[in-house]
Amino acid sequence: MTSDPRRNSAATVLVVDDQNAVRLLMCKALESAGFRVLESDNGGDALNLFRRADPPVDLLVTDYRMPGMSGLELARECCSIDGELGVLYISGSSPGDDLRADLAAGRRGFLAKPFRHADLLSSVKEVLDMQPIAAPSRETQAPRMEQSSMER
Repeated sequence: MTSDPRRNSAATVLVVDDQNAVRLLMCKALESAGFRVLESDNGGDALNLFRRADPPVDLLVTDYRMPGMSGLELARECCSIDGELGVLYISGSSPGDDLRADLAAGRRGFLAKPFRHADLLSSVKEVLDMQPIAAPSRETQAPRMEQSSMER
């Protein structure tokens, strides 16, 4: 029996934050814990990276408030592609009504800035361990479209 990659540290995590220092610290913590990490500093590029990721992204860790596409908009776009995607929102402010509604939608979590590495890893594992709520399987969803390349 094979294990579900969403439930262990072999999972692929896409980290999105417009603050370079915060993003790089999250990436370093996740990589040191054994996760495969992709990163982006904005929602538009992150969406393109998500679409072409191989293996597919298991968890999106995104800043809630970013210039351009917000973390909430990014999560909604990504979840329309993969309904089983886990999402961990990171923010220095309290969640608004729109985010609170999304947090109730399934594999979602929220982590307030500032946070410790241990808090990040605990929150990531918690969201990965959540069961999807009536999400279609990847086999029933449209295939991801190739986009222009963006390297880390």
